Amino acid sequence: MFPNYDVIVVGAGHAGCEAAAAAANMGSK
Repeated sequence: MFPNYDVIVVGAGHAGCEAAAAAANMGSK
């Protein structure tokens, strides 16, 4: 029912996008 996430990024500004991209490149979901 509740999916598991490794990282939760709050915000869609420059820092949020960079954090999401870095986490995705490291294999997080």
